[in-house]
Formats: sequence, structure tokens, C-alpha cells
Amino acid sequence: MTAQNSRETRGDARPSGRMLAPAVAVLVAGLALSACGSSSHPTSSQGSSSSASLPCAGTAGAHHARVVVESSPTSVLQKCVGFSSPTVSAAALLSDAHVNLGTQKYSFGVAICQVNGVPAHYSQCLPSGKPYWALFVSHDGAAWTNPSVGVSDIAIGPGDSLGLRYDPPTGNPAPPPAPTSA
Repeated sequence: MTAQNSRETRGDARPSGRMLAPAVAVLVAGLALSACGSSSHPTSSQGSSSSASLPCAGTAGAHHARVVVESSPTSVLQKCVGFSSPTVSAAALLSDAHVNLGTQKYSFGVAICQVNGVPAHYSQCLPSGKPYWALFVSHDGAAWTNPSVGVSDIAIGPGDSLGLRYDPPTGNPAPPPAPTSA
């Protein structure tokens, strides 16, 4: 699917809190995956992406979803993407938002290894003891959750948000900041 239009904003990220999701637990055991340390960002049970009520001014399409990419505490990219079908795959949404991905196939689906050139180089997608891209989904403004499948197997609908956060390997992954309308 191709986005009919997208709107991009950049802002500062807040400090992040941690959560442990079943998908991450499986990755830790199966792939010796490490995630991010603790801080004060809301966890998935406390924080909400709140995208359902956010306008996407100037974005064409019958339906809209948001993409939030946090590559560092001071670098957050947010885009609102329009689409015409009832749902769109998370991979297509990222493509429509012009987010460049490097991926690798695993038993759970397609994992994201690189986003917009971060990291600059990689030989392993989910390396033990190294930063990795954590994936989050919010359906209709609910709290961020870690999906148990890869990015190609996630359906995104109107009002949903897709989040990516580059996590250093010091604890459980934290979601990116909630989407904003600006």
C-alpha cells in the first residue's frame, strides 16, 4: 500500500520506563536478547499512545495511523499516515511513512534490525548485549504493547499507532513517547 500523504513532526523524547512483554521474554530466552534499563517513561499498562483522538491535519486518506520512531532520547520522529483500506500491515505503514528498514526473518516473523541508518552497520539483527529495535503497537489509543509476531504480521487499523525504540541492552524495553498531534 502506498500512503496518500504523510505528516512528519520531530520532538524530544521523555525518559523511559520499562516493561516486560511475553514476546521479549521469548526473544531473551531464544535469542539471548537484552533490552533497556529503567527510568521514568510510562509502561504499557500505565502509558497510552492516545492516537485515536489526535488529528492528522493535511494527511489524505480515509483512515489514519501514527508512526513514532525513537532512535535516541533526543531524536523522535512522528508521522501520521493515511491509507484507504480498512487495515494496513505494520511493514506497509512504515514504508508509507518513508521509514527505511533493514530486516531479518525469524521464527516469530520479520524483525527490524535497522531504522533510517541506525545502527550504521549490523551483522546480526538481535545481537546479545547490543542495542536493538523494540517494536510496539497501540490499537485505537490503548497503551503500547509488544507484539508477539514480527512487523510483517501486524495489522494496523484507523487510530492505531506503531512505535519503534532503539534500546540499549540494560533491561526491559520501554515504549517510545506517545504520539502528538503537532
